Amino acid sequence: MPTQFTIAIPTHDRRETVLLAARSALEQTRPPQQVLALCDGCTDGTADALRGLGSTCLDALELPKAPGYGYEHRNRSLEVARGDAILWLGDDDLLMPDHLERIGELWDTGRVDLVQSDGVVVAPDDSLEWFGSDWSLPVNRVRLASGNSNPMSSVSLRVDMASAIGGWNAELPRAADWDLWQRAVAAGGRSARSPEPTVLHFRATDRDQAWALRVGQNTAWLDRLRDPDRRAELRIALRLTEAERASRIEQHAAEIEDYANDLRHALDDALRHTLEVREYAARIDAQRAAAEVTLARIYTGGWWRLRSKLLPLLRLLGRDS
Repeated sequence: MPTQFTIAIPTHDRRETVLLAARSALEQTRPPQQVLALCDGCTDGTADALRGLGSTCLDALELPKAPGYGYEHRNRSLEVARGDAILWLGDDDLLMPDHLERIGELWDTGRVDLVQSDGVVVAPDDSLEWFGSDWSLPVNRVRLASGNSNPMSSVSLRVDMASAIGGWNAELPRAADWDLWQRAVAAGGRSARSPEPTVLHFRATDRDQAWALRVGQNTAWLDRLRDPDRRAELRIALRLTEAERASRIEQHAAEIEDYANDLRHALDDALRHTLEVREYAARIDAQRAAAEVTLARIYTGGWWRLRSKLLPLLRLLGRDS
């Protein structure tokens, strides 16, 4: 049976961008079972605006303002989710139209508990950066403990598993998504990664951009995603971006290898020098030991007594000359 999806959208007073995010969720080539807006103490008419989209699969929950980023409301989404799998879409992010179609191919195998697609960071100047990692690889599961490699919107999780591992930690001040992914992986969650990026991520933290410009940028990008020709051009641009990143990584890896070779040569030189010093020290120790043996023989043989008797005679001979 095909996997059913719930797309939850946490939001607080970002009516203009959350409407764009919701449209990107509703316009999927593989429709979601449910789009669930978690209105965290919204005072700007967000819920009514979302209901105005007229979708029967969209629910807008009007909730009191929760502390911080409203993580506790994301647990509410687990309680009312109608889908088998859930993803939390940032209220200023956008899903490409084929996001659910692509990750759905992995979910429908029945062999996964969480699925990632790569994300694309869209900078204020519209430059792109492709990023993400595959948590099915052991090395990336280990690296996940060091930092979050995927935007929240690009990760989908089995609803019952998310609940079983305790859901979102509402006590955390930030990065609770990263905490949830770590616990899912630590619990043995079977993971898979879709090879194409299908999430546009507009970072809000430290984004020095006027709100009107942000809304305009997101609107333009949603229009671009809706156009098949422009979307195809975007795919090509993204592959070129990734190729450039791979080339930089390869170049960086070569530089690291050269540096490692230099270090190995320096270590070899240091080792040779250490061995030479040790050999020299050993020779000094041997000479010192030999001198101590010679002195011991002199004193043991009484030569020091003969020296004391000869010295007065030598002084006398010296005066006579």
